[in-house]
Amino acid sequence: MSRNQTYWGLALGGGGFLGFAHIGVLMALRLYGLTPSLIAGTSAGGAVVGLLAAGVNITGIEDGAMALASAEGIIDDEPVILPSGASRAYSLGIKGLIRGGIIESWFDRLAGGKRMCDAQMPVAITAVDVETGEEVVFTNCPPRYRTSILGAGTGKVYVSDVKISEAIRASISLPGVFVPKKLHGRTLVDGGVRNMVPADELKRMGAREVVAVDLGSHAEKPQKVDNVIGVLSRCFALACRREVERSLTEHASIILQPEVWDVGFPTASKARALIESGKACVEKNIDRLLSILQ
Repeated sequence: MSRNQTYWGLALGGGGFLGFAHIGVLMALRLYGLTPSLIAGTSAGGAVVGLLAAGVNITGIEDGAMALASAEGIIDDEPVILPSGASRAYSLGIKGLIRGGIIESWFDRLAGGKRMCDAQMPVAITAVDVETGEEVVFTNCPPRYRTSILGAGTGKVYVSDVKISEAIRASISLPGVFVPKKLHGRTLVDGGVRNMVPADELKRMGAREVVAVDLGSHAEKPQKVDNVIGVLSRCFALACRREVERSLTEHASIILQPEVWDVGFPTASKARALIESGKACVEKNIDRLLSILQ
């Protein structure tokens, strides 16, 4: 952060493969010398901020993301074998299509095995305990009056004693797609269930201004879905939309909404197009960004 820059936070929202747009946003902000003091993210946004907090530079994140777009084996990641018959699948307790171990190991290697306590800047990554309904916030800056791991109850739970890759794996666990992440006795799913763009966490951590990147503004436009992941993702986005708008109106100083679309399974060319969309969104809003953040 430059000497004259405001103490500000960047919140990166969920959006599955649309999260490639976050990389373009970061690239464009860097070009104008705008570096956040604090970061928070959910799902795809949680993956990006987790790697930033681990000390991976933007080029390294871009290289990792492009490798992900080209590595189908990482996405396939130990698929769960579904038995014939819905009743049998129900009785066996199948909780998702993808186990998630391979992609968690991949993020761990990219993050250098670092833990939340090793984070190089204040960070928050959100997930949800699907059994208690609580929002679980992985952070190196928990509220002072809280312990690092809180018991069941209401509201939010702050957790510090985890690997960054574990926090990412929990945050990206789209219900029905990934098997929930088991951690500290909790059953964790995608943070977007409760908090799709965690601008409020940046305010809690002390940000004077918050820039929120919202990848869900396209949700209410007609879209074709042709597979189970598309159906689940679409329903998820629609269900969250009203709460996202309310929360961002309350907590965000600037809302960036890159032009995104349903990309289906990622390819290198689709990933590049989304990165460029993120850059274009910053360029479109740069005058306002500079006036507020500098």
